[in-house]
Amino acid sequence: MNHEEIKRRLEGCEKVLVGLGEEWKLVRGQYDGRREQVCRAYQALYELLKDKDYFIITMATDAVIYETLLGSSQEQVKTDSQDDQELLSCQGADEELLARMERVFPKKEVHKDSRRERIVAPCGNETWRQCSLTCTKDIWEPGEIPDDLCPHCGAPLTGNTIDAQVYIEEGYLPQWERYTRWLAGTLNRETLILELGAGFGNPGVIRFPFEKTAYFNQKAFFCRIHRKFPQITEELAGRGAGILQDSVEWISGCCERM
Repeated sequence: MNHEEIKRRLEGCEKVLVGLGEEWKLVRGQYDGRREQVCRAYQALYELLKDKDYFIITMATDAVIYETLLGSSQEQVKTDSQDDQELLSCQGADEELLARMERVFPKKEVHKDSRRERIVAPCGNETWRQCSLTCTKDIWEPGEIPDDLCPHCGAPLTGNTIDAQVYIEEGYLPQWERYTRWLAGTLNRETLILELGAGFGNPGVIRFPFEKTAYFNQKAFFCRIHRKFPQITEELAGRGAGILQDSVEWISGCCERM
């Protein structure tokens, strides 16, 4: 499978589920060629997804994705409700009839997600801080506690990630609920599932759940890209493909062909 085929499948799908695995994780403060490549890959991913209804699960805890266009808190994601409104206007419906319909059935306020709201990081965010002794479930944003000491017990703060001695999961749970609601809407819909660089370090986050999602949705196409483990299960034969390549490099290559 090449870049052109992925783009064709993107054009024809209704939903896109993306999983970013360990290959996308950076060591914060390490400014080398890999960081530049990962940022370029995020830009390529943005170009692929910007006009689609998508959701991203990332295992990277470095929070770099929130510094890119994908992590924008202003730009909004295209949704089904927006599609319906566009379809109605294109049909050239009678304006008087539409006005009467709106009086009888007033339009509900539709929440439109920002791009940031279409990302969930279940492994945490190292720029968010938590008490290293877990004396509280409070979580602080970058710079909120200048001395980086817990205001409750005085212990040093640490990153709010799975690497903490006790990981305070409350930080990502609201986004996880948003993700599960979105995922429920993909059933029996044309869905492209892109699993990028997720190995066996923590397969219960992306690798196994994505296989299950693809298996139950007969209209889904599953693409797994990994530098060591691109194999797919027999149950997905004909509805999936595996690519033996570093997923960051592969997605970066999409930019060069746009």
